[in-house]
Amino acid sequence: MTSDICQSFMLDDSHIRGRLIRLDNVSTEILGKHKYPPTVAQILSELLAAGCALAGLLKYEGIFTFQSRTDGPINLTVVDVTHHGHVRGYIQYDEAAIDGKSTFSELMGQGYLAFTVDQGTSVDRYQGIVNLQGETLCEGLEHYFTQSEQMVSRVVIRSQKTPDGHWKAAALVLQQLPKEDVDEDTWPHIEALLQTVNNDELFSDSLASEEILYRLFHELNIEIYEPQKLHAHCRCTPERIKDILTHQSPTELEEFFEDNQLKMTCQFCNEEYTFARDDIIKIH
Repeated sequence: MTSDICQSFMLDDSHIRGRLIRLDNVSTEILGKHKYPPTVAQILSELLAAGCALAGLLKYEGIFTFQSRTDGPINLTVVDVTHHGHVRGYIQYDEAAIDGKSTFSELMGQGYLAFTVDQGTSVDRYQGIVNLQGETLCEGLEHYFTQSEQMVSRVVIRSQKTPDGHWKAAALVLQQLPKEDVDEDTWPHIEALLQTVNNDELFSDSLASEEILYRLFHELNIEIYEPQKLHAHCRCTPERIKDILTHQSPTELEEFFEDNQLKMTCQFCNEEYTFARDDIIKIH
């Protein structure tokens, strides 16, 4: 498999673990549900790769959510990944405010990153929040790991749109193992290796992830594990939408009716659901 996977690995001699994410159909399908401007689409493709990489670093059964709230033109982003590898995401943005802005820091502005793991009612939710720092998404994530996890990390994130309209994205995350010491020469050496990573390799349809990782880290006694397949999959259903509506008061619901129908659109997949007034009244 060359794309839509989470590839785990370990640098055994260096006490460093990592994840390589390569997206193609997943990112293309998710982005294709909306008519995002190119700069916004590129940010979401990178966030999808980042979210999958972060989820891959955890052991959980449930939903991992990677979210940002900021004061920039892109004011809200949400990516979530289930332990089955089901991925979805969306961006909320001010279309008029994005004109003339192209960099991550210009589009996002000031705000925070939040990481949540929801494993159901029997397990307490875990959440980490940190101020968004840095000029790039990579710098923001490295800051999070340093401040919240007290673990040194290095992050590479790339994305591009191919001539045939596919959005390809990749993320490579390396992280010091908890309670382990890393030799002082190791990180500079890894940083030098990461400088050699190019898009042709990351987005190649013929180059396996194992080969990319071995080319980079074969000197560091790399151990490569079985990859996890990733899928674009939204969890919205008519039943879930109705469940959301049960939390609205009858007065609030009346504001949504038009010609005795209520229409709801999923923010993730853009699927529209239509309910008759009688059906909604029954759930109350």
